[in-house]
Amino acid sequence: MAVTSRPTAESGESNAPELTAWQAMRTRAAARSYQRLARSNLLSDIVGSALLFRSKMPGRGDSARLTDLLVAGRRLRSRPLRSIARRFLGPWLEPERVDTFRARQLGWNYYRNDFGGLSSPGLTCSLVLKAPGPNGEKGVLYSSFEYNWMRLVANYDAKRFFKDYFLVGASSWSPPDYAAFGSLAGLSPDPVFIGISNTADIEHYRLFEPYVRAVPLLASDWIMPEQFSPKPVADRTIDILMVANWLRFKRHWLLFEALRQMDRRLRVVLIGRNGEGRTEQSIREELRAFGVKQDVELLTDVGIDEVYAHQCNAKVAAIFSRREGSCVAVAECLFADTPVAMMRDAHVGSKAYINGATGVITTRRHIAGDLSRLLERPAGLAPRRWALDHITCYESSRRLNEQLRSYCLGAGLPWTSDIAPLQWKSIPRYAHTGDELRMQPAVEQLRREYGIPLV
Repeated sequence: MAVTSRPTAESGESNAPELTAWQAMRTRAAARSYQRLARSNLLSDIVGSALLFRSKMPGRGDSARLTDLLVAGRRLRSRPLRSIARRFLGPWLEPERVDTFRARQLGWNYYRNDFGGLSSPGLTCSLVLKAPGPNGEKGVLYSSFEYNWMRLVANYDAKRFFKDYFLVGASSWSPPDYAAFGSLAGLSPDPVFIGISNTADIEHYRLFEPYVRAVPLLASDWIMPEQFSPKPVADRTIDILMVANWLRFKRHWLLFEALRQMDRRLRVVLIGRNGEGRTEQSIREELRAFGVKQDVELLTDVGIDEVYAHQCNAKVAAIFSRREGSCVAVAECLFADTPVAMMRDAHVGSKAYINGATGVITTRRHIAGDLSRLLERPAGLAPRRWALDHITCYESSRRLNEQLRSYCLGAGLPWTSDIAPLQWKSIPRYAHTGDELRMQPAVEQLRREYGIPLV
């Protein structure tokens, strides 16, 4: 095996010494065992049930009870148990008590030191999609990720903001963080509109009705097809591509294990980012531990345009996470006309995109064979055509606009102008370049009158 990598300050030498047998065995065991217990739905229900029980124990303070319920809501998988959680939570969702989540700052510590911190100025990954209009017509702010919603609540006059704006959020994980939902609850008579990370989240969001309304769109539903220029399959030079950060939950080891059974002449490219406790060096160690014999190229922290170019040059892509949010990389590959292999046990939103036209759902025992078949480009594969028909940023913008419009008309609120279409290209952006200039006065007003800068 040869491992090549783009030189970085942290990468070290790619020709590191071979692992001892003991080191290789330990590395393989660590990769395979990561979060094995945490993946159990039964265990999640047991933990969630224990938290429900504890929330009712005498002598437990309100903050502790509510924290138990918020965590239980994320843990519980079965519908009957989730109904119990809703019943326990119900009294706290009454208008006279719903401010408790915010007043007690429940769940805020998670965001205080991570993601730039709650005290960081401004909102990132956010766009004004519609300016407030006359006669009380509300504007629309799109804001990705929970830490931005928490900053809005922690640092600004959120009630004043919600008087003039709808918030459309994009969640980052599945199940959602109910602490973020609790902080937003009760700030407006209108709900916040939060995009899902998995179709299963629609049921999860009902725990916080009527304050939160699910937007049945994934973060990966906002790709602009014009950003991709797919190469003809015969001209592509990458056999297998994986775009996934270097953290353990991405399960690179499943690919490494399968590669031992595949043609050693395959060209394999891995694109990722360093994260807490895991770097490119960790991936190189796993490659050696699993005895991968192909030449593997590792690319760390490359720009989004270069990622797109590799996706358009790959014959097959692999995404093997067990659990995450929607995984935008899957949609990107489909627009690049690259079929994707995903795992049957995956709880990943964009798994819903995988069908006979777009790729394969596989299992650990069948990865090598399924990837080999995809490399042969079987009849019926048409990933880009399927994506163009189902998940463009234009179609998703139309659907979001219709949901907001229908809500306003049903609630007797004015709706005389539509939202600006948006796209996702590593961050949210306007789909039409002219909309950035058109929305600039509203962005300035948001900063000037509400004190909220978009950065």
